Amino acid sequence: MSSVARSIPAVINVEAEVNYWREKHVADELKSASFGHYIPWIKFACDSLITHPKASDEEREEAFQHQYAAQIMAKLSVDDARKFVEDVWEHVYLMSQHDQNARPRLSASA
Repeated sequence: MSSVARSIPAVINVEAEVNYWREKHVADELKSASFGHYIPWIKFACDSLITHPKASDEEREEAFQHQYAAQIMAKLSVDDARKFVEDVWEHVYLMSQHDQNARPRLSASA
């Protein structure tokens, strides 16, 4: 478990996140051919911060594993989905000018 105190940004604009990542997809900066493959992960990343602000990295990893297992014919590999969720968190923290070191991380990627 990380020793960094975790906190979340006061405001998380999910619509702005979806738009940001849509633009990245249009610019061919995401691997998958369909942007629709990323939407559940953007929403998961934002929702996990909003609904469980004090969750540990381990609890977030467990939630990620449950979410991945619930996917019907997952379009991203588990590693790609995990990396993407962390990228979304990084962007959320960057946009909010919140301490980047306070953002969560999924334990399996450490």
